[in-house]
Amino acid sequence: MKTLNYVGKSVDEIIKAFKEDYDVLEGEYEINVLDKGTHGIFGLFARDAVVEITITNKYYERKLREFLEGIFKIFNLEFFIEVSSRGKTFLASCHSEDIGKIIGKHGKGLGALQHLANIYLNRMTETKVTVIIDAGNYRERRREQLERIVAVAVEKARKVGKVKLDPMFAFERKIVHEIAKKYSDIRTYSEGLEPYRYVVIERKGGNRREDRKHFRNATTGN
Repeated sequence: MKTLNYVGKSVDEIIKAFKEDYDVLEGEYEINVLDKGTHGIFGLFARDAVVEITITNKYYERKLREFLEGIFKIFNLEFFIEVSSRGKTFLASCHSEDIGKIIGKHGKGLGALQHLANIYLNRMTETKVTVIIDAGNYRERRREQLERIVAVAVEKARKVGKVKLDPMFAFERKIVHEIAKKYSDIRTYSEGLEPYRYVVIERKGGNRREDRKHFRNATTGN
């Protein structure tokens, strides 16, 4: 996730300096010694050691978990948080008897928390990463709701041509686009600006010019 190059008198000295610069634990970084260096003879021909150090996902998983734990403590909640990752995507699963305080009305609290977590983690990495937070299996339950909403909207779009859904978070819009793919006579695209961006469900077979206009946005989470 992040690779650093260190130069020092010895490999041990470099590792010590690295640990002082970053709050890392064993198993959260990998070392590639490019040059062990040498003290030379009586100081002559001395050469510094060169080490390449890569901070792994384990480090960022821990940092993300600590960040979320801090938020839960502010709400004075008893909680359990699991963080895992695959490539550049980090998934945090949060559990608490009072998880509703975090989710908020219509998932707004959860959306805000995920937004903050993305900003926090991306400030630490060299490449863009994505943080997905699920609280109390909210996303699974929300997907079931969205499937019902899409089914009703599709039937209406078949009659009137087009239906605009209520504004949603990006992850919800993405789910809607995915669900709508199973309807071969329907296309979807997003319109509007955040936080009022919404999904349009439209019957195919309309104006070809409009088809081309919305092609790039169709079946995406944008």
